[in-house]
Amino acid sequence: MWLRRGEATAALYSVYSGLYSEAVVSSIASAVALVEVGRFREAVQYVQKAAKALYEAAREVFEQVKVSLQRLVELFVEAIARVLAWFDEHKAYLFLMAAAAAGVIALSVALNIWGLVELEKLAYAASLTPFIPAGVKEYSREEVFNMLKNESDPYEKFREIAKAANAGKVKLAEPWESLRVLIMPKRSEEDRLMWGGGAKLYSKYRKDEKYKRALFYATLALEEAFGVYRSALRKLEEAFDVHRKDVEKHEKVVQRMDVGEEPFKQVVYVADLGRLRWLAKEEEEAFENALSTLRRKLNEYAVRYDLEDLLNVEESVARKLVEAKEPELSEFKDVSFGTKAFAALIAYREYALGRRSLYGTAAWHWLEVGGSAWLLYYAPTTAYNKAERAEAVRPATVEEMVAETLRRLFLKPGVEHYSRFVEELTKGGRLALMLEDKSVLSYMFKLYRLEEDGGLVDLGMRLWISKVGEGERASITYALIFDDVERWQGFFKQELEAAVKVGGRLSVEDLFPYALGWVASDVAISEGLLQMGTSHLWQLAETHALFNWSNITVIRVNSTLEGPKPQFLVHTSLEKLNEIIKRSVEGGWLYMLGTKAGLKDLIDVKSWEGLKQWIADHWNEVINAVERWLKDVEIGPDFDLAKALRELKDLKNKLGDDKTAREVIAPTLLLIQAERLGVNEETLRYFGAVISGAIDGDGYVSAARRMVGLASGERGIALLWAIVLAAYGVKAKVEKSGRGAFQVVVSGGDAAKLAALYFLYGAPLLKGNERIINHKLVEAIKLGAEALNIRWERLREIKGGAAADLIISAGSVVVKYNIYLYHSEIQLLFSSTNRSHVELAVRLLELVGVSVEVNVKKRKNKIEWQFAATTNMLATGREELRKTIAKIVEEARNKRLIDADKAKRWLEKLERGLTLMEGWPKYYVGLVHGALEVIYHSTDPNSIRREVQWLKKMGLEEWRHFTVKMPEDGGIGYVRILKEGLAYIAWLSVYGNKEQRRLAEAFIELILLRAEDAGTEVRKKAKEIVEKGKEWSSLTLERFEKKVEVNGREYMVKVLGWSTELEESQRGKKLLRLKITAEVNGVRSDYTITFSRHKTNNKVEGFAYARADAPGGREADAERLAALIKALTGKEPRIRRKSDGVIVIACSRAHLDCFARYAEFAGAIEEWLKETSR
Repeated sequence: MWLRRGEATAALYSVYSGLYSEAVVSSIASAVALVEVGRFREAVQYVQKAAKALYEAAREVFEQVKVSLQRLVELFVEAIARVLAWFDEHKAYLFLMAAAAAGVIALSVALNIWGLVELEKLAYAASLTPFIPAGVKEYSREEVFNMLKNESDPYEKFREIAKAANAGKVKLAEPWESLRVLIMPKRSEEDRLMWGGGAKLYSKYRKDEKYKRALFYATLALEEAFGVYRSALRKLEEAFDVHRKDVEKHEKVVQRMDVGEEPFKQVVYVADLGRLRWLAKEEEEAFENALSTLRRKLNEYAVRYDLEDLLNVEESVARKLVEAKEPELSEFKDVSFGTKAFAALIAYREYALGRRSLYGTAAWHWLEVGGSAWLLYYAPTTAYNKAERAEAVRPATVEEMVAETLRRLFLKPGVEHYSRFVEELTKGGRLALMLEDKSVLSYMFKLYRLEEDGGLVDLGMRLWISKVGEGERASITYALIFDDVERWQGFFKQELEAAVKVGGRLSVEDLFPYALGWVASDVAISEGLLQMGTSHLWQLAETHALFNWSNITVIRVNSTLEGPKPQFLVHTSLEKLNEIIKRSVEGGWLYMLGTKAGLKDLIDVKSWEGLKQWIADHWNEVINAVERWLKDVEIGPDFDLAKALRELKDLKNKLGDDKTAREVIAPTLLLIQAERLGVNEETLRYFGAVISGAIDGDGYVSAARRMVGLASGERGIALLWAIVLAAYGVKAKVEKSGRGAFQVVVSGGDAAKLAALYFLYGAPLLKGNERIINHKLVEAIKLGAEALNIRWERLREIKGGAAADLIISAGSVVVKYNIYLYHSEIQLLFSSTNRSHVELAVRLLELVGVSVEVNVKKRKNKIEWQFAATTNMLATGREELRKTIAKIVEEARNKRLIDADKAKRWLEKLERGLTLMEGWPKYYVGLVHGALEVIYHSTDPNSIRREVQWLKKMGLEEWRHFTVKMPEDGGIGYVRILKEGLAYIAWLSVYGNKEQRRLAEAFIELILLRAEDAGTEVRKKAKEIVEKGKEWSSLTLERFEKKVEVNGREYMVKVLGWSTELEESQRGKKLLRLKITAEVNGVRSDYTITFSRHKTNNKVEGFAYARADAPGGREADAERLAALIKALTGKEPRIRRKSDGVIVIACSRAHLDCFARYAEFAGAIEEWLKETSR
């Protein structure tokens, strides 16, 4: 009987095995193909469907062999993972994690499969081998971290764990498994790391253990910081997840309630703003705490294990990496592990809160799924390309959408910019939102303040939530719309006044071309009014300078991922535009066209209506020009050219409609100008002015993508703009960009040319508050610089030196500057009685990276504008400019027109280049008697006061960190940064609050750049002080263990306890006592090191006495104490033996500075230094 049962069972397994094998083989090819292109989620879904289909087709067979559907799915996943691992183990791992993330298999099962893949012992269903081999210990992410953080040498401990994992004794969760592969790979793993393009990267790790050690400590630091932040983020997610059953009702941010009796019962959503604010604050504090933890741990590991170069954090670089677009990611391929870790934490947070950047996508994937070690190992581009893209998660219920609206109100920078509005809206702690209207795509709520007694106070505003777009591009917008506009507008008064004030500084001679560009884009004309809506203060400022808006209203506040963002609505009478047209006819662009282009009838135009009629009368000329230039326009595949041409011809009959006319007149006038006058400096000036308004409104500029674009809702008008660009020598492509939308795109060199014209002739870049700066123009400066040509000519001898002409051009725009090489510097000079020519010269210099200020000189009956740029200013310019000036210097030297030594100094500076940070005073950095001198000189008392105020704002104290001398009777004053001050600024750059870190980091960067310029010795001294400052309180005495050698003998030092005392001696001397309990080579003792100041020169002195009653006597105790001090400071103390047998261990200021690296001593040392300084 048992034999027959065995035969039957074998037959069933044979059938099962055949069915399973055939189905798996047929599934592998498709699943692998999907994985190869990064579509992990789809591959998982495909495998799941294949397994289900097989199970349903042969359910009876599988039930008899006791294989469940879930087990079959797991077996399918196993098989696919094994095949993937043959050619790409990393993708096999990602496939398994995607299966776990999708809920297809449990995470523990996925990890088991991964371990078995690594052990090359995958089991097939036919054998039904258990997943987990006996005796294999599984360590979670947290378990490994806790094991490592308590070790005196975490790296060596991890190597022990990795060895056990390689031997099959343990299995590690991420990121430790990835870290094992990178630090202690098995032979097969190392072969894969060294395969193809990976060889160049991993060969560094094979050659230098330092890279492995730095990668480990960067990962360890990131894990600790990530754990701090992640726990706070989970609380936030739970509070917002209104449908989770394990979240208590009182903990939810938004609750749905029914109020009133039937049939008048209404649904009200009540938001707990107090809890929401608390959660937002807790999240922010947790993030700052996580960042602080990351900085502290990276600094500690960098100092303790001599890894400064690999773990150093450049915060400004990290933040740029977070914001980088795809073409820019490659620029960060050489950043340190520390900088990548810092960027990863910032990017993860922004991704979690809804701001999706490329590095945020990579950070989320590797921190949550793939293992953070790979994020730090790969270059940013590779990390992003290998990361699985997650779909954007959008709120799904009404409660979640309401909560999301209110959460965004507390996001930065908006909550800081508009804090008064947020405070007023959230006053009282609870909001009640009553649903007023609902459609398929939107909700409208009336907002009330919920009083303690249950009463409702009308807030005079509504919340509108709407869906915009379709498919993948669909998004949800949130807006607070004001019913009581007058009440709420008062909370934005300061911002409005600032924009109007800055706009008043916008100086242009003829307003018409700029105004016309804006009318063609964002400024609408309706019922005798000019109108515009915007959320950008710089647009409000720029257009106010042009149109002098008579009415400015805040109609609503959008709740965005950058916090609250007000929407401004402005209008004024159409008469303003009529006045601008009249002035242009009298002496501006229209006058030039009328007199030089043979368009005399244009001078008779006095109004907008007259201009519309004039364009209609000349429409045939426009159509002829379109036909002539059409061959130079690239037509997109989905763009209907025949229809666009028909629409263009029909536009003549639609010019009576202001909506059509305002979009048509600007490109039409530009096209007629090109036809009549060609392309020259004058026509390009007006072209640039008009195009600047059009781009500022409906356009975009991307330096990273080398692209400029203009949007239009009309096919014919989009084609007209492309024709205009072609007429001015700019190649453009016109294409369809969406339903009923079109765009003109300019790329590559043509984009650089257009960006240069936009910057050179557009409205000036507004200076001041970040919100006032036109970021399109900033991008144009970066992109436009590519279009420049720089050359020189006419080198000549002058008294005391040489001179030459420097010529900078962008297309047909050419400006000639004078370069003088004489006395002790290079000078670039320019002057003219033509103001617009001077402004053009200034802007061309800005494109090459040099900023100058224009001075006005009155000479007899004329006014002259002039500016100068000296050696240091020119050395801040782009490489092309510096190379050209260097050629002038070399040629002058070769012809013996200038001194060779002087030429050498200039050439070194030009070759190296300088970075002068805008808005920072020019500190001198040098050496005086071997000591570093950092000093700022000025004859202006206000400049000195501003600098003192700035230093105090950063947290520095006069006399302790800097000294001041005010200028008197026209003399020179100064601010001198003391050594302690520079070290403290360096410390603030790591451990200060957010604002202190920002200011201190920039200042340190500035000083190091100036030190670099001053020479090797100065740079070395400055860097030494900065590094010591950053090390202050960076280490801990907790679990301190270290081996050192003193007098040829090795000592093992373990610190067991510590304390500090500040006291006065009998003679009134202030003393600092550092007390340490330590075990040195197994001998436990209590040691006291006392620091004081020398009475004559205030020099720091430290001393300790060896004890006669210590094991081994005074000599042995002195050796052990010296070993302790050397272990903690890295510097061996002097041992002095007196004639009476007393042994004194002497320490210096250098030892004290090293003791200050320990957080347990830093505070007391800082206080003692402050009290004893003089």
